[in-house]
Amino acid sequence: MWRSRNRANSEDKRAKSASATGIVTERDAALRELPRYVYELGARARVLDAGANGIERIDDAIGTLSMLKTVRLDANALTALPRTFTNLVTIRTLVLRGNALKELPNDIGNLIALEELDVSDNALTSVPKSLGACLKLRRFNASANAMSTVEDFECLGTCVDLEEIVLSKNKDMEGCLPVSWGCLVKLKEIDVDGTNVEGVSKEIFIACDALQTLSMRQCPRIDKATLKATEGFDVYEAKRQNKHDKQLLSRVLMDESRLDERLPPNR
Repeated sequence: MWRSRNRANSEDKRAKSASATGIVTERDAALRELPRYVYELGARARVLDAGANGIERIDDAIGTLSMLKTVRLDANALTALPRTFTNLVTIRTLVLRGNALKELPNDIGNLIALEELDVSDNALTSVPKSLGACLKLRRFNASANAMSTVEDFECLGTCVDLEEIVLSKNKDMEGCLPVSWGCLVKLKEIDVDGTNVEGVSKEIFIACDALQTLSMRQCPRIDKATLKATEGFDVYEAKRQNKHDKQLLSRVLMDESRLDERLPPNR
């Protein structure tokens, strides 16, 4: 009884703090569901951090938290998001890493303010095409899922602010990096380590002026010779070398030492 009363008192304090600040802090609180007070915050809520719990489902009432900017629900047991989740159109940072999600909402593109999306370490087999409507997206991580083809990410080609795409550890993912990514002029990093990706579209080499890191370690279907034979590689290498000369400490992959580190050896 004492422990139960103490837990209730602690939750009451957190509820009062959240009401005053708009910040919900329920990380690592041994929760199976979000406390009722969270849903009662309405438009006052700005940050929701309930990671590292055992939360299995989120109530549809989450859709009333209409001014949320940051949502961290990592390391829980979610298998799906509620239908009202995409009403949260002000979210900028959404971290769902380490759940059991099998799919994302088809209308995830409604999250038009989204800048960072981390859905790594789930059970996703694809992403909705509407993700391409998240035009402010800067960082996207879908590593360690069950993706089968990199072509599912062609929709990212319209997310012109993208700087980082991480798709590593999707061990069955095949195909070439999409032509549409050639529109991503701000793209700095692509990571497809531990996949079956087969190549890189020439448009990426030619048009992605900001690209600094192309990581393809443990990709059995590609090697240095294959990469260098891709049309446009020489254009990319010339741009890379120019940047390397100007900024010796940059994380440009394609100098020989980094190339050897990030790609399998010639076969």
